[in-house]
Amino acid sequence: MDWIGAGGSGALVATRAIHFAATAITAGTLVFRTVVATPVLPRENATAEAFRTQILRVTWISLLFAAISGAVWLLLQAASMSGMPLGDTSALLTVLNETQFGEVAEIRFAVAIVLAACLACDRSKLANWLALAAALGLIASLAWTGHAGATVGGLHVAADALHLCAAAAWIGGLLSLVLFFATVRRTQRLAWVGLAREATDRFSIMGVMSVAILSATGIVNAYILIGSFRALVFTEYGRLLLLKLALFAVMLALAATNRLWLAPRLALSGNGALRRLTRNSAIEFALGLAVLAIVAMLGTLHPAIHLVG
Repeated sequence: MDWIGAGGSGALVATRAIHFAATAITAGTLVFRTVVATPVLPRENATAEAFRTQILRVTWISLLFAAISGAVWLLLQAASMSGMPLGDTSALLTVLNETQFGEVAEIRFAVAIVLAACLACDRSKLANWLALAAALGLIASLAWTGHAGATVGGLHVAADALHLCAAAAWIGGLLSLVLFFATVRRTQRLAWVGLAREATDRFSIMGVMSVAILSATGIVNAYILIGSFRALVFTEYGRLLLLKLALFAVMLALAATNRLWLAPRLALSGNGALRRLTRNSAIEFALGLAVLAIVAMLGTLHPAIHLVG
């Protein structure tokens, strides 16, 4: 039986989508805090402290959703693999002890516990760095639960892990960027206009790096899983991938608009440009969630390369 979960169960797809989104937000929020927020925000400031508290709250909530959806995913996968009723103990133990999916699930659960412990010690710089590493490990380890984990050799799984980390940094970080802009708008202080511009610039640099990694690793994944233009066009897997690429292109257009047109106008139009930046970033984030939902569906389908001769 296909341990990836072929069969297209709606419950399985929905659970995977929620898990991917929650894990990406967890990792992306911590990447944003490290790469964007910490260098930009002043150390002693009530508003900055409020934003840091908000970021921590988002991370806890997304980690909780990741843990719950991960447990449900494991139960659904055990039922799918064994043919037994949902929650059957013997089937669950068999999956945990005798399959790659189960072993990866156990490792990821341990990583989630480490991440929670680090978040509980949030005032420690070492704990912050460990939390970031754990969050990236949590998202990267998803590579071993999908098609890449069933591929012989390390190239595919390495490319998929990098792809997932880059996606989390961009898509997951967008939520933090929206929250940052919302904080800026509430303060109504001139100094925050400069901070918003600096945050936008830093996030844009991170976004460019993410897009470069996503493009390179996406090509590797497509070559392994698609293999030909015919498979891309004439299979359900290929058409879903084309839809994912179309959403990706719209996200790129919004990101370019933010970086090249709206960010330079912050000093001139103030709140007007900031509102448009917030709106565009929120739309970009919503499109990113749609991309993750498509990824969840792709993981339940047979790769196109196996369906076209």
